[in-house]
Amino acid sequence: MVCQAATAEPDIALGKRLYEQGITADGKEVTAVTQGDIRFSSTQFSCANCHRRSGFGSSEGGQFVPPITASYLFNKREWHRSYLFDKMFKEEQPASFWAKIRQPRVRPAFTSETLARAIRQGVDPAGKPMDLLMPRFQIGDADMENLIAYLRTLGTRSAPGVDAKVIHFATVVSDGVPAEQRGAMLATIDAFKEWMNLDTRGDLRNPQFSPHYRSDLIKGYRLWDTRVWRLHGKPETWSAQLAKYYDEQPVFALLSGMVEGSWAPVQRFCRDKQIPCLFPNTELPAKHTDYYTFYFHRGVALEADALAASLKDQMMEGDRVVQLHATGDAGERPAQAFIEALGGKENMVDQSFADEQALRHRLDDLLAWKAKPAYLLIWPGTHGGQVVQWLVEHPEVAGEIYLPSSAADALPDTLPAALEARLYLTWPYEYPGAYHPRAFRVRAWMRSRGLEIPYPRIQFDTYYALTALQFGLAHIVDHFSRDYLIEYIEHEAENALNPGTFPHLSLGPGQRFASRGAYIMRRNSLDKYPLTRASDWIVPDSGEP
Repeated sequence: MVCQAATAEPDIALGKRLYEQGITADGKEVTAVTQGDIRFSSTQFSCANCHRRSGFGSSEGGQFVPPITASYLFNKREWHRSYLFDKMFKEEQPASFWAKIRQPRVRPAFTSETLARAIRQGVDPAGKPMDLLMPRFQIGDADMENLIAYLRTLGTRSAPGVDAKVIHFATVVSDGVPAEQRGAMLATIDAFKEWMNLDTRGDLRNPQFSPHYRSDLIKGYRLWDTRVWRLHGKPETWSAQLAKYYDEQPVFALLSGMVEGSWAPVQRFCRDKQIPCLFPNTELPAKHTDYYTFYFHRGVALEADALAASLKDQMMEGDRVVQLHATGDAGERPAQAFIEALGGKENMVDQSFADEQALRHRLDDLLAWKAKPAYLLIWPGTHGGQVVQWLVEHPEVAGEIYLPSSAADALPDTLPAALEARLYLTWPYEYPGAYHPRAFRVRAWMRSRGLEIPYPRIQFDTYYALTALQFGLAHIVDHFSRDYLIEYIEHEAENALNPGTFPHLSLGPGQRFASRGAYIMRRNSLDKYPLTRASDWIVPDSGEP
């Protein structure tokens, strides 16, 4: 190993980059050895890959990765029961994992010198070899000083939005969101908050309610404060409005939420303030995700990708596709996604419309075609009702007609037989009538609190965001790190929290879309449910893995 000359003042920012990305001060990749003889670069296996961005560690595949925050590293380690509660992930692990984790292992506090030795040679302060899974990094002196300087700051401060008694959250709503839908979401949040706080107050009145077990975690108990941040005007003004709300009362995380149009302005704010944003109710997530915002799915772009995957399997040579889309994100985004997923515009007519008059003109033009198109796709934006009305009047305009899930509410109870035979909808949700045991529990919880359920999907998805937060906070105890909360939610998403609005919900490190597929559905007036499956669950190749 070639050593670098140490600098007078370590650079914490460069230490953070080394920790998270495995890049040295001069822009090179650090190399390392694991399992005795496996060499790799640290961009493939950086410190944060295992110990996570928060530094609070993780568990995976029977391996326990300890925390390396400042308080953990630079204090001696003693064995006590509450350490287990703080650090264990609630996931299935083999017996060898539990045997190792319960062994009483103590050590002196790390110093800069012994920590450098541990990172390079895999020897702890007591002189004991570390697990061979721990990489032995080849890091020069200057980069090592930068890294240790950063580790001395890791986990030393609680995030804003938390005080000794209260943890603060907010949900975001904008003008243009239907009042009934907004009210259903906010009522769900309020009921959950009151339920949580009632339980918390009861436990705080009796701090020894479960000696040595749950009561060991009493230090992490906080009352919930949930605020509503209402946004007005154009999206380009939202950032300033959000900043004003945040300055008045910082929050630990954003919960659920609904805005008209794209969620991108809210995601940018959360990125800039480093605030977890948990599962907003949106069909228009930002085009590119970042670390802080979780979504249920990719919205209309996912529906377009799933439709393209389905049509690829059935299209015949020479089949003509007509795609009509509204201007604006709700129409342009799925239209572009479909073209890209299909592989171009060959045999496709792609047209936009800006208003109802232009829509009617585009649709009427199709009636003059000598040969009707094999497939008609319409991404109507806010014009779903007008599209459905026209299709009812002209059901035989194309061989097959496809609409997005957002148009389902505009469909009348009875359709002409000719339209029902050729109309399909993309559907990124669970199909009607599917069985999810947790759905019954959630519905019972809402009814027992007097909550009406006029919008089950919105309310159930909001409940999912709330329970994901609840479980995450139960795990982080009093380590109020936003990054730590995010890491737990990545692990918790696939556990038994799904209330049934999606077939599958799961996340992994760095993943931000919990559901990745869609069905193709059709209307069937003879079935018990108005929408029935016309395809299996389709997971398109494009998008997040």
